[in-house]
Amino acid sequence: MTSTTTSLQFIEHCPVPVALFDNNLCLLIASNNWFNHFKQDKENSNGKLYAQLLPKHATSLKNIIEKNLGTLEIKKGQDYFYNDNEEIQWLKYETQPWIDENGIVNGILLYLEDITKLKEYEKIPVFLEETNRVTQTGTWFFDIDNETLEWSADTKKIYEVPNDFVPDPTSALKLLKEEMHVKKLVKNINNAVSKGNPIDQEVQIITPNNKEKWIRITGKTVKEGDRSVIYGICQDINDKKTTESRLTISERDRKNSKRALDKNKQLFTSIFNSTFQFTGFLNIKGKVIDINEPALNIGGLKVEDVINKYFWDTFWWQDSEKEQKKLKNNFKKAVKGEFIRYEAKILDKNKETIYIDFSLKPVLDNKNRVNFLIAEGRVIQEMVEARKKLKESEKLHRTLLELSPTGLVLNDAMSGEFLDMNESFKAAIGYSDRELLKMNHLDTVPPEDKKKELRALKEVLDNGRYGPYEGRYVSKNNELVPALITRVLITNSAGRKLIWSVIQDISHIKEKEEELMEVINVASEQNNRLLNFAHIVSHNLRSHASNFSMLIELLGIEDDIFKKVEIIEMLNSASKKMLETIANLNEIIAINTNLNIKTQVANLNDEINEAFTNISELMKNNFVEVENNIPDDLNIKVVKAYLESILLNIFTNAIKYKAPNRYPKIKIDYEKIKGYLVLTIEDNGLGVDLKKHGHKLFGMYKTFHGNRDARGIGLFITKNQIEAMKGKIEAESEPGKGTKFKIYFNENY
Repeated sequence: MTSTTTSLQFIEHCPVPVALFDNNLCLLIASNNWFNHFKQDKENSNGKLYAQLLPKHATSLKNIIEKNLGTLEIKKGQDYFYNDNEEIQWLKYETQPWIDENGIVNGILLYLEDITKLKEYEKIPVFLEETNRVTQTGTWFFDIDNETLEWSADTKKIYEVPNDFVPDPTSALKLLKEEMHVKKLVKNINNAVSKGNPIDQEVQIITPNNKEKWIRITGKTVKEGDRSVIYGICQDINDKKTTESRLTISERDRKNSKRALDKNKQLFTSIFNSTFQFTGFLNIKGKVIDINEPALNIGGLKVEDVINKYFWDTFWWQDSEKEQKKLKNNFKKAVKGEFIRYEAKILDKNKETIYIDFSLKPVLDNKNRVNFLIAEGRVIQEMVEARKKLKESEKLHRTLLELSPTGLVLNDAMSGEFLDMNESFKAAIGYSDRELLKMNHLDTVPPEDKKKELRALKEVLDNGRYGPYEGRYVSKNNELVPALITRVLITNSAGRKLIWSVIQDISHIKEKEEELMEVINVASEQNNRLLNFAHIVSHNLRSHASNFSMLIELLGIEDDIFKKVEIIEMLNSASKKMLETIANLNEIIAINTNLNIKTQVANLNDEINEAFTNISELMKNNFVEVENNIPDDLNIKVVKAYLESILLNIFTNAIKYKAPNRYPKIKIDYEKIKGYLVLTIEDNGLGVDLKKHGHKLFGMYKTFHGNRDARGIGLFITKNQIEAMKGKIEAESEPGKGTKFKIYFNENY
C-alpha cells in the first residue's frame, strides 16, 4: 500500500469533518464524519465542486480556499452557516496544501471543527456584563469562617471606591449612613449563617465622595464542603428611592389639593345648581356624569334617574325618535371638537313638549383632545310661539305672493339688485333665486331696451309709479320674454327705497298673435293653391271636354265605317287621358285636404334602401352608381307613404333624365339646420336651366327634356307632400352637370 493510499484511508476514517479537493476544487475524498455532519450523500458527492458541498453562507471559508489553492500556505479561521433548522452553526477551519512524493501541490486539504457551543459560552460573560450595566448591579462574596469579603468591579463602582480597594466587614459597615441599618444588616447576616435565611435589605450609604446613595443588598448562604459562604448581589436603587420620595411629597400635595378642590366643588355646585339654565356634563361616550337641579326639576327627575345613562335615552328626549337621532348625530360632531347649537324639543314633567335653545360644547385637554362635553339648554317656548305666529303671517303673505299668476319682483331702487321675486317671475325668465340675487334689474333687460327701461325707472322715482307698459326681459336661455309691467316705489323702515314690479308675462298672447298670423298666412297660401288648382282643373277639364265634344260631333256626321272606328279609338284614348288627369287631381286634393295624416319614426337609411330595391331592375339596366353617406342610426319622423313617394320620384328622375355620355350617379348626404333635417340628393344627369325654367320646376304638367313618358306631375306631387309635412324643397341645377335637391324635413312636425 502506498503512502498516498494510506493518507486517503486516514482521511476517510478521520473522526472530524475532513475533505480533500484537487486543483480543480473537485472532491477527491472526505471523511465519514464530513458526510454525517453536513447530511450529504457519500455516493453522489465525489467529483462535485467545493461550492456545492460547503454551506451556502460560509463565504469567508470559500474565499480562503480559492485564494490558497496551489500555494504552500496553511490558513486558519472561523466561519458560520445556517443549518436545515435555520440555526446558526460556527466552524473552525484549517487549509493545508496536498503535496505528492515529488513535492508537487495536487490539491488542498480542509479540516473543520464545530465550535458552535464554544461561541455560545463566549457570549455569557458579555451578557452578564451588559445585564449588570443596565440593572446597575454588582456581586459580592463573604467567607464566613475566614471573614473574608470580596466585591466585584461593578460593586466597587456602586460604592464609588477605586478598583484596588480591598473591602472587609468593618470598612463595609462604616459606609452605612444610619446605625439602624448597620444593626439590621448584621442581624440579617447572622440569621443567614445560623438559619440559612436569605438576605434582602435596603440601606443608605455615604460614599468616599461624600454622596448619599440608596442600595439594595441581597445574599444566600451556600455550603462548600465544611465551610459556609455567602454569595450576594448589590444593586444601586438610588433613583427608585428618589422617585418614591417624590411620590410621597406628591401624595401630600395631592391631599392638600383635594381639600382645596372640595371647597371649590362646593362653590361650583352652589353656582351650578343656582343658574336658570339646564346644564349637564357628558363623557365622550355620551353618558351623563353630572347634571344640575334646574334640569332635573324641569323633568321632575332625580339624580339617579339620569347619572351614568346615555343622554339621548333620558326622559327629556323621549318626545320623538327624530329628536333622539338628531341629538346622536350632533353628539358625534361635538365629540370630534365641533361646537353644536340648535333648537331642540324636550319633555317637561307634565310630558308636554317644550322648546329649548340647546348646545353641546367640547372641553379639551392640554393635548387638544376632547375630555368631556358640556350640555346646556334654555327654555325659549314663548319666543318659539311668537315666531310661529309671525311665520304663519309671513307664510300667508308668501303664499299669496307665490300663487299669484303674475310675476312680482322687489328691487333696490338705486342699484337695481334683486331682493325678492315669486315663482311666476322665475319661471318666466328661467333663473333661480341664487342666480337672480347676484344680478341687477338691467342684467335681465335686452341691450336695445335699456334706454327705454332707464326712462321708466326715472318716471317711477319722480312720480312713485309708472305703467302699465310693454317691456321685455332676456331669459336664461337668451330668449326674449315680452311682459306688461307696472312699477311702484316704496320706502322701508330703514329709509331704503325699493321698487315693487308687477310683471305679467304676455308671451302666450304674443304666441297667439303669431299663431293667428301663421293661420292667416296658411289660409292665404291655401287660397292661392286653391285658386291655382281651380285654374288647372278648369284648363285641363275644359281641354278634355272640348276634345270630347269635337270627336262626338265628328262621329255623328262621319259615314265611313273605318273613319268612325278611328274616331272611336280617339275617344277611347281621350277618355284614358281624362281619367289619368282626374286621378292626378284626386291625389293632389288628398294631399292638401288630409288633416289627420299619421306620422311615425322611420330609419332614413332603411327607407332609402327600400326605394332602391323597388327600382333595382331600372338601376341595374342603367348601371347606376350610388354614394350613400347617411348613417345607419339616423331616424326621422315622417308620413312613410309620402317619404317613399318623394324618394322614388327623385331617384327615378335621376335615372330617366341621365346624361347620354356617362353612367348615372346618385349622391346622398344630410345635415341639420335650425330645426330641419336636410336630405340632399344629387345626380349627374341632364340638369335644368333654372334661369329659364326655375319658376315652373315644381309646376303641374311641366316637362323640360321632351321625354315621351314624361308627365310633369312627379315634382309637383313631391312638393305638395313635403309641404304637407311642414317642410320645403329646394333645387340647384345646371344644364349638362346635374341637379341637387335639398329636402327640408321639419323635426318638430
